[in-house]
Amino acid sequence: MPGMDGVELIEQIKADKPDTAVIALSNYSDFEYVRTAMKAGAFDYLLKVTLEKEDLISIITQAKQCCIANSTSNDEAMHTAIQALQQNLVLTKNEHLVNQAQYERIFALPYFVGYEAHYQLAYFRIDNIDFLYLDKIKDHHRLQAHLHDLIKECIPVSMEHTLLFISNHSGMILFDSGEKLRVVNICNSIIRNIAQYMDIAVSITVSDALHSFEDFIPAYERLLEAHEQRFYEGEGVLIQSEGYQPFHELSLDDLHVHLDILEAQKARDFASIAQLQQEALSYMREHWIDPKTVKDYFVFIFNNMEGNEISKGKKIAIPFDKLNEQIRMAETIEKLDEVLDESFTVIDSWLKSEETNKYRKEVVDVMEYVEAHLDQRLTLCMIAQHFEMSESTLSRMFKNETGKNMNYYINEKKMQKAMEILVNDAAMIKDVAAAVGMDDQLYFNKVFKKYYHVSPSEVRKKR
Repeated sequence: MPGMDGVELIEQIKADKPDTAVIALSNYSDFEYVRTAMKAGAFDYLLKVTLEKEDLISIITQAKQCCIANSTSNDEAMHTAIQALQQNLVLTKNEHLVNQAQYERIFALPYFVGYEAHYQLAYFRIDNIDFLYLDKIKDHHRLQAHLHDLIKECIPVSMEHTLLFISNHSGMILFDSGEKLRVVNICNSIIRNIAQYMDIAVSITVSDALHSFEDFIPAYERLLEAHEQRFYEGEGVLIQSEGYQPFHELSLDDLHVHLDILEAQKARDFASIAQLQQEALSYMREHWIDPKTVKDYFVFIFNNMEGNEISKGKKIAIPFDKLNEQIRMAETIEKLDEVLDESFTVIDSWLKSEETNKYRKEVVDVMEYVEAHLDQRLTLCMIAQHFEMSESTLSRMFKNETGKNMNYYINEKKMQKAMEILVNDAAMIKDVAAAVGMDDQLYFNKVFKKYYHVSPSEVRKKR
């Protein structure tokens, strides 16, 4: 055989494809030659001169059965290894503590042995997926199947890789490659392929080339952090994690748009609100403010807009909770801008509507009493006694008119006042708690975080 003999060929085949069954056919019956071929990895050794058709069929059948058995065993081992890694990726993404030893046990499995010399990670996620689930995508499992097929189409057969899904709309590709440019090109193809065939934007963040599994956890965490840059980069982008720029916190000393928006609300000047919205978003983009903080800022504005109208005795007909939820769902600044436009339009229409009614006088009196006594301890029992009502009568009347129970309303007003003090005053947190009638600072912290999804100390740091 030109270039190599039969034994060398067997060795080459077994090196490239260890699970391949090689049957050696030869004219040589020398024991040492047979022994060498079997040692090289031959499944069996047959002499051409004595070979019968039935013997050949029999040995091929045996080799086939052996390959099937090995394949089944390998598939099970692969599934076990991938599932273990998948579970750890989900835990790490959700900020559960997963230590290096847990990952080391996974990467010690035979399936991952070939990756350690060089590998790259690519994290993918459909952009603004929560809105797509509301309007466009109903079958979540089918979505994953489509993504799987379209991603696989873009990866060459020669590129060893592992595709794992963290959810139906996101996942990671582990490439057995140190060729950064090649992986980047593949990921760009994936983005285009999904956009073309599903009309869906997916963004991908790619790691640098890695050479040890000790680097896996920090590389994966950096991927997740870098992927958040798509908030400003936009939909359907490819991000390289080594170029990650940390986000900045928001200082309310430098941005007072929220105060101007609330003043414009009082004047029913929604044209000015639209301009102020753009001013705020431009500031966030220019200063690379943390996306979560950006969304919290507008939720804070909406909560205060709602509170301002309630304090005037308005019967709230707008689902402010739903508007706030949509703000939190936005994954890009363009989508957030769109959500804010729609939300302010809804609020403007509601305020202009002749159907917006005032609450009955008894409820307005209760609201004014609460507003005037926010610095004191307030309970349903105390308020009922003041207005000479039974607790059940007051509770039912207030709930029917406002849609909120009395205790919730009291705490809501107290937290709005606390937020105003925190962002506009240098008072200590314990003094802020006392200013809203709460002597227990731990309880105050708990209630505050429930309403604003951020602790008082975190708000104070952002001033």
